Amino acid sequence: MNKYYQNQTQATIPGKVRHRSDKEISHSRTVLQKMSRSWHKRAQVKQNIEENFQPEWAFDPTKDDFRLDLLPFKEHDDFLNAPVEMQKQILSCGWIAYNEKTIDIESKVISPACNHIIYRSLPGVDDGISQQIASETLVDEAYHILLVINACCITREHRGLQSLKLPEFNLVRNMYYEQANFSEPWQKILIQLATAIVSEVFISDYLNLLAHDTTIQPFNQMVVATHQRDELAHSSIFKTLTKCIYRNLSPEQKEFFIEVLPKPVSWFANVELTVWEAILKQIGFPKTESMMADCAASNQVNLLRIDYSELIALAGELGILDSQHGVDSFGREGLFH
Repeated sequence: MNKYYQNQTQATIPGKVRHRSDKEISHSRTVLQKMSRSWHKRAQVKQNIEENFQPEWAFDPTKDDFRLDLLPFKEHDDFLNAPVEMQKQILSCGWIAYNEKTIDIESKVISPACNHIIYRSLPGVDDGISQQIASETLVDEAYHILLVINACCITREHRGLQSLKLPEFNLVRNMYYEQANFSEPWQKILIQLATAIVSEVFISDYLNLLAHDTTIQPFNQMVVATHQRDELAHSSIFKTLTKCIYRNLSPEQKEFFIEVLPKPVSWFANVELTVWEAILKQIGFPKTESMMADCAASNQVNLLRIDYSELIALAGELGILDSQHGVDSFGREGLFH
């Protein structure tokens, strides 16, 4: 666990207050109850999918492991002029990086946020349904981690990439840096929550890029499609939990949350050039540094890659965008004009 996040699962946000929006909170909890009751039917960890999910027949060594258009240097001459086998190896590395970023999101962003809810460290979640649905989500995330670790292992074995090591991803690194800027435990918890909300709002679209792509490795497509089926529900769960939490924050806490909520968007949208530089150097790609420098100069954070309309809608439902502070906060991140 990163030193900036140590002891945060034991911290609690103080100053819980009651608001005139109790009816809205009650409605949100009713929604959570309905989603929890459907968990046994929808959760992929509860499904018997093994018989239709065998890598022995699903893995096709002739197909690429990843989509070319997801590489940040897909149009760079040095990549386009590289031998075909090197290009294919880079695509395999892209699949591994895609999965390991998913592991980072699930284990370092979402799971700790679920623990904060389970331990009632946040206001507005001191009811049994919040703990139950957070626990169910935690089970889902543990299953997703196992799922993608197995997928990485299969790719590493088939493609000879067992020794490939990746550095920490931008989303998690920036979350830790942001937490380190503040001394109050409640501030660190709200940064964790904001990062989890943004991740859960965006991850379905992130997974959708591969979930329905039949041109890539069949096994890889099946892994992502299985994961996405859970994440479609998780987005709604986290948005509903956020409504319960936000309406129970103190005025000071609300102001802080308004400031930090849009920040993880650019962290999520980052094209991870540091990770790619480490990958390309390990597989012996020539001109790695110059190609990465060219990519960084063009656009390292591309907000056009993601649809952040759901986050804007959530901010609107919370009333965040009714205040000048909310408009300014989202505007500084390029999300509201």
